[in-house]
This record gives sequence, structure tokens and C-alpha cells, in this order.
Amino acid sequence: MKLYYKPGACSLSPHIVANEHGLKAELIKVDLKDHVTEQGNNLYKVNPHG
Repeated sequence: MKLYYKPGACSLSPHIVANEHGLKAELIKVDLKDHVTEQGNNLYKVNPHG
């Protein structure tokens, strides 16, 4: 499972739930200003709505 997040946003909630249930999740930081992931991928390819 991949969890896309922005520090300080409510994306922390699914991360907490995943940890509590022992689910492994790949955390991917996003830059909402430039609409890219930390790897430089276009965020609109993951979510067309941004």
C-alpha cells in the first residue's frame, strides 16, 4: 500500500491506522505547491484532481 502525505496535513490519520493494524505502507511525501512526489513524479498521474 502507498500512502501519499504532506507533513502537517490530516494524512497522518491513515498512517496511524495502518500502524495500529500492522499494515505495511510505503510513505510518499508530496509537494502540493509543485504537484510532485518526493521522487519527482507528477502528482496528477496518481490523482487527476491533485
